[in-house]
Amino acid sequence: MNKRLRVIAWVSTCVALAGLLFWAYRRFVLLHPEPTLTWVRGGITYELLNPKMLGAILLAPWFVGVLSQSLADLPWPQRVLSVLLRISFVALLALGLSRLARTATTEKVCTVYLVDVSDSVTDEALDDARAAVQRAWAEKPKDAVVKLVTFAKRPRVVEVAEGEENGKPPPITRHESADKAQSESLGAGSNLQAALQLAYGLYPQGYLKRAVLLTDGVQTEGDILAESNRAKELGIKLFTIPYRRPAPPEVAVRELKMPERVKVGETFAIHADIYATRATKARARLYQGEALNGLEGIKELDLKAGPNDVIFKSVVRLPGQVTYAFEVDEIPADKFKENNKYATTIDVPGRPAVLYIEGTPQHAGPLSSALTAQQLDVDVRPPAGFPASVKEIERFDFVILSDTPKDAVSLQAQELIETYVRDLGGGFLFAGGEAGYGLGGWYHSTIERILPVRMDNERKKEMPSVAMVLVIDRSGSMTGLPLEMAKAAAKATSGVLSSDDLIEVIAFDSAPTRYVKMQPARNRSRIAGDIARIQPGGGTEIFPALDAAYQDLTVTQARKKHVVLLTDGKASSSGIRDLVSAMIAESITVTTVGLGGDVDEQLLKMIADVGGGRYHAVGDANNLPRIFTKETEMIARAAAVEEWFPVTQVGDAAFLRGVDVRTAPNLHGYVSTKMKPPPAVELLQSDTQEPILARWRVGLGWTLAWTSDVKSRWAVEWLRWPGFERFWGQLVHEHMRQKHRRELDMKAEVVGGRLRASVDAFGADERFENNLTSKLSIIVPGGETKVVDFRQTAPGRYEIDEPLDKYGSFLLRAEHMREAEGGAMKQVAVSFGHVSNPYPKEYASFEADLPTLEKAALATGAAVDPASVQAIFDPGGEKVTYHEELWTRFVYAAIVVFLLDLFVRRVRLFDRKFLPKRGARPSGQAASARGA
Repeated sequence: MNKRLRVIAWVSTCVALAGLLFWAYRRFVLLHPEPTLTWVRGGITYELLNPKMLGAILLAPWFVGVLSQSLADLPWPQRVLSVLLRISFVALLALGLSRLARTATTEKVCTVYLVDVSDSVTDEALDDARAAVQRAWAEKPKDAVVKLVTFAKRPRVVEVAEGEENGKPPPITRHESADKAQSESLGAGSNLQAALQLAYGLYPQGYLKRAVLLTDGVQTEGDILAESNRAKELGIKLFTIPYRRPAPPEVAVRELKMPERVKVGETFAIHADIYATRATKARARLYQGEALNGLEGIKELDLKAGPNDVIFKSVVRLPGQVTYAFEVDEIPADKFKENNKYATTIDVPGRPAVLYIEGTPQHAGPLSSALTAQQLDVDVRPPAGFPASVKEIERFDFVILSDTPKDAVSLQAQELIETYVRDLGGGFLFAGGEAGYGLGGWYHSTIERILPVRMDNERKKEMPSVAMVLVIDRSGSMTGLPLEMAKAAAKATSGVLSSDDLIEVIAFDSAPTRYVKMQPARNRSRIAGDIARIQPGGGTEIFPALDAAYQDLTVTQARKKHVVLLTDGKASSSGIRDLVSAMIAESITVTTVGLGGDVDEQLLKMIADVGGGRYHAVGDANNLPRIFTKETEMIARAAAVEEWFPVTQVGDAAFLRGVDVRTAPNLHGYVSTKMKPPPAVELLQSDTQEPILARWRVGLGWTLAWTSDVKSRWAVEWLRWPGFERFWGQLVHEHMRQKHRRELDMKAEVVGGRLRASVDAFGADERFENNLTSKLSIIVPGGETKVVDFRQTAPGRYEIDEPLDKYGSFLLRAEHMREAEGGAMKQVAVSFGHVSNPYPKEYASFEADLPTLEKAALATGAAVDPASVQAIFDPGGEKVTYHEELWTRFVYAAIVVFLLDLFVRRVRLFDRKFLPKRGARPSGQAASARGA
């Protein structure tokens, strides 16, 4: 009975303890109005951030309750100790899970040094920055923390772990990369705002925040003043230390100022803003397009320290976009070369501009006058004056290339014409003449590819073929390379001729020998073998060899008869003029080739002039095959038709309306060509159904082929035709650039290294045009094109904001499209523009921006040029109050208590002499025996 009372009393006690604990838990935790529990002790505030986890202590009565029923044979004191350890374990674990924390204050300071290492910073200024950081490391308080950030275009954190261990700061170096070009760009900028933003994440908890900015204050990106206000809100004091070393010797072209409006033919002033860090001398050059400015192209300058205003006078003769490029050189001392150039483009309004490239400029008057009378501005140039860049050719609305041989127009210029037509929508007319089409060697050229006609016209079967005789000098002086290259040239000639053409090869010294007798060129293998048999001989006699060629050609039936004479020496001229005169009377033309510097040039020129051919002076024998094949193409592939014929209109075009071609006089010649398949369109043809005028579209523009000439030879009667001016004027007006497209004005500028362009789209009714699909093509330096999309930001307004990662002059072309029926995109308008981003802004200014640095420091409550390191690390009465988490301590203590509990339950601490009775049976077995 006593035992039962003890059990009841024990259970009652445990239940009462559990009820008391639950009441306290409900009263102070579950019903507490705040989510956390807070109390103050000794001036320190403690807080349980997750107090509901204190409910784990409710397990304590369970451990007390099971104590009376323990099967362990440990002494009572030891069992009680074990229960107390278990209750302590649960209590410590509950406090840990409840996240006990306390508030603490500190006056420790963490300072982040922000060091400008951009290209505009001199080595001496960088040494000053290193010294300032060294002093901070040496004089900082023991409990202070110093961190380091270097910045140029982008900021970088410099690891300081090793520096803190050995008491030395980490090295401060400029930003470099393994790629040299990339290394140069890394330092070509100063972003103070990004450096301060990076510092925000470097401050450890429980420290006052300080930042020290060592820079010249020149910003190429970002806004340090705006960021300093944010830094103040975050509790950061920003000290600024300007670099005060003298700027390096430097001359920078900062701007090229143009008048807002420039008129054609009106003189105006161009102001160049040149900044010099110290007085120096220099030379300035101003280019208009690709040539030096006509009025003032070069000036010798005496620059003073600071800004300089240099004035050049200029005049624009033709309307359109004109690019001015300004360069400064011959500077005694200059650190950066990138900022010595500046280019900008102006738009000069006026009449449409036509570029007229004429092989014989002295004969350009008739067409130039006709176009001028039709309200067009014409710029006549020889082939050598062809534009060298897209920037220059885009000024013109139409380009004419007339009677010019292929050799006079570089491959780059030909590709430029293709780009002008295809990408810029320009118009291009290719006119014939004695050096046009195949006569000028244009076969298989870029120009032929973009024209609507082919230059390898198939001859009519009733037409005789071409007969060519090659008269080759094989005298002793031709031994070796000259004769071998002459034979190679002869073989190449047979390869160029068509199968029905005739060829003969006569080699001569003192007498002529017919190595290849007159035969069709289809026998190429046999002809090549016969040519290979030519061997050097003795003297040089030209007359017998020419006479042999004359005798053979007079009995040969051919459409064109031509002789090519090659020699490297001198010979008697007796009778040669009369012989060549007789040959030309028989329609046999003669071309001469002089090899080396010991030829009778006067004699060879006379033969070519009298014989109606050409004279070629060749200094290098290796060029002989090229000369021979060119001559063959001119004769065999595109023979001129020189006879009077009427012009017939066979196609319809808007520019022909109002022009009655039937009243036009006859033309006196043209170059034979053949139409390409559609979409090429033939407009005018000869009486033999060969094209005279044809056109087709190439990309955004037009190309036209006029197979006659526009001068006083083949078109001599057309020059007096009353419809001549109207015919050419209407042709140019219809096919010139932007004729069929609506153009919207584009505003473009470069701000902070980013291209900002905008277009306002209005319809014909002055209403906004919305929902257009607009794309901008940015033609970057080097010819690469980058395409980006406009986005609509307001009714009728389309904008773009794109970074420019290259420097130079940028051509802009925008296409505005709308979805038509069927889902196809239809172009409704275009826009053109031009911007200049000459060099990084880092190279434009080198004087410290003291006002900006002073404002940034004062905005955060700091100062410029702090008196000492102690002033930077002085807390100034500020304290940082922060939460110190204590839960980890209780977790560690719980682990220790748990291990002690295991020890108490496994090792007898009291009654060490206790031993079980020998032979004693377990209590279970004894009970069983008694029951039995």
